[in-house]
Amino acid sequence: MSEPKIPEILTKKSQRELQPEELEARILKVLASRSLCVLSTCRDNVPRATPILFQTRGLTLYMAGEPGVKLGNIKLNPRVSVGIFDPKSESTHSWLDVEGLQISGHARLIGQDDPLFFETLKLFGHPKEWVTHWAGMFIEVVPDRIELLCMALKQDDYAARQVWIKPDS
Repeated sequence: MSEPKIPEILTKKSQRELQPEELEARILKVLASRSLCVLSTCRDNVPRATPILFQTRGLTLYMAGEPGVKLGNIKLNPRVSVGIFDPKSESTHSWLDVEGLQISGHARLIGQDDPLFFETLKLFGHPKEWVTHWAGMFIEVVPDRIELLCMALKQDDYAARQVWIKPDS
């Protein structure tokens, strides 16, 4: 019996990096095409991963957080990780459709007393009156590092994993 053949896309080697402008454009395209992520926080070495809807302004992510563990974790430890993927590969089962982002950054909680609160509320399309019924806070995630994984990049001789690092970090 012969060994199953490993897809060529997995064995193809390339270290070539995208130009910074192209990488940022691709990251922005992925962010614009998705609205659900997994926000990972940690307290006392106990990680927590929370599926949550998000909106963006540039590379900065915003989420509406209900009171709970994730908000408490962020208050104690603002370092977070965010995972975003394109679920298309689940239905196509094609390695070429594997694409996603892993974001490492700092979170900040935005309460009603913050000048950005109502601007962020608008970003989510909620009217001002919505706040009278909501006890949560917005979560702002400013990325320090974004890793783009896009297997299709290998077709053009680029590395599948591309890394954006915040300027001046």
